[in-house]
Amino acid sequence: MKYLAKYNKVFLAFVLVLVLGSCTKNYEEINTNPNSPTDVPAKNIFTNVIISSVGNELGGWIQHTYLGCWSQQWTKVQYIDEDRYQMRNMTGYMEGPYTGPLMNLQIIINKTKTDIENGVNVAENTTLLAAAKIMRVWIFSYLTDLFGDVPYSEALQGLNKDGVTQPKYDTQQDIYMDLFKELEEANALLDLSTVISFGSADLFFDGDPLSWKKFGNVLHLRLLNRVAGTPWSYTYNMAGGSTVTTSPGAAAYADADAEIAKILTNPSTYPIFAGNEDNVKLDYPGLPYRNPIFNTLYGRTDQAISQTMVNWLLDRNDPRIAAYAQPTVASDTSSWPVYVGWQNGSAEAAAPFPLISLLGIPVAYTETAPLYVITADEMAFIVAEYFLRTGNDAIAKQAYEGGIGASLQRWGITDPAVIGAYMAQTSVAWDAAPDDAHKYKRIIEQRWAGMYGQGVQAYSLVRRTGFPERIFEYQLEKTFYPNLGLPIRLPYSLNEEIYNSANLKDAKDRQNVETANDGIFSTDGTKSQVWWNTRKNPIPTDDDVDPQELVYGSTK
Repeated sequence: MKYLAKYNKVFLAFVLVLVLGSCTKNYEEINTNPNSPTDVPAKNIFTNVIISSVGNELGGWIQHTYLGCWSQQWTKVQYIDEDRYQMRNMTGYMEGPYTGPLMNLQIIINKTKTDIENGVNVAENTTLLAAAKIMRVWIFSYLTDLFGDVPYSEALQGLNKDGVTQPKYDTQQDIYMDLFKELEEANALLDLSTVISFGSADLFFDGDPLSWKKFGNVLHLRLLNRVAGTPWSYTYNMAGGSTVTTSPGAAAYADADAEIAKILTNPSTYPIFAGNEDNVKLDYPGLPYRNPIFNTLYGRTDQAISQTMVNWLLDRNDPRIAAYAQPTVASDTSSWPVYVGWQNGSAEAAAPFPLISLLGIPVAYTETAPLYVITADEMAFIVAEYFLRTGNDAIAKQAYEGGIGASLQRWGITDPAVIGAYMAQTSVAWDAAPDDAHKYKRIIEQRWAGMYGQGVQAYSLVRRTGFPERIFEYQLEKTFYPNLGLPIRLPYSLNEEIYNSANLKDAKDRQNVETANDGIFSTDGTKSQVWWNTRKNPIPTDDDVDPQELVYGSTK
């Protein structure tokens, strides 16, 4: 009820704005449409930004039909073409953030700056301005991580009288450098001695400045870590019996680790998450404000848990499986629940539903389930990766174990004995890994498993690191692109091909985007990969295993 009241309060405020704004003593304006306001308070717009942007990245088709499947957390069990890498028109996924939340954020930024200059609610508007900057960074990072170079410095000017309507494409490197600058500015704006909450229009934190400060700094860590390189080689056992040893990936940004250190060593200036209580998530109160994945799947069955994820969990007796998946209908759920994942990119047109595990009730079949933007467990694994990369094994281990504990607790496993037993297993324990490369693998795969349902972020993690290794050892049985492996980027909007073709061509040429295969592969080394993706992952040529050959059990 608390969240329903919050949503309804914001909605009522928005309605009052429309009603009051439509009143006039000037009869010549009597035909003004009250449902089409020309001006809305910035706080009300911010509410819409949160709902729409979270729904787009975490609750929409880009997550559960494309990238949740491409990162092999989820799988399609009917209408499975996207799970075989068949591309559709990606215009909505690229343009939607510009015409929706990013445009609204630009309006908010303009409004709050004007109010601050005029001395209007300065303390409150400064917090809102910083929050808008952080949300803008989050959305732009999603865009550039998926597409590479995108419109940035000249974008969002379409409503200006003399604004640019055919914006240039900034390089991903330049975009990232400015995103870092924006996060520094947001952190400085959130001086806790001078700002105050901007209230219930913020569905994340009720406008709390400290919470926004933590969000911005952890997002900063995520992006810095993404460009810090992957300095370990790793040997993959390919499906056909051969082995492939990869080379380390160089840091795309040489100062990334120094910038991470600046944040981690200055907690008073750069506060970060203390635990799950700081997670950035959007709670859904229930009808009519329901979790968008629930909204999609309660009336249809298109997705299930992937074979890759189920096998990974079962190999580690991982208790999260009970949250991530439902036991098969054919299994005895009271004494011996059986979990069976379906093969990504299967040659079968549809899965045998009684014999496979659908997505877990807490993940996809609970209308009030939250969607997670960034979490304490992800932050801990970023810290673990940083300290392993910089040679501090003891702190890396501590962060790794902290990340596992936070993830298990977030997914409902709170018994210390269960958590301790899980981490003591040879397949999980830090000290059981034979070398740093295998420790790195453990960090990444635990992070991948923990961010179940965050397919956009998981796809970036998988591309950058080459883990989970199974993705790069087996070819999808029915891939649309044989012998090319995992796509390394998404194709650009078709509308841009028509309306901004010259700037798009420059961007494609600069990034060596290939004309064949929808431009989503790099057949010549790493030349066509996005800027931060500096390692070349193995390309499998032998098909994935037949799911019926595998034996499954429970994690009692």
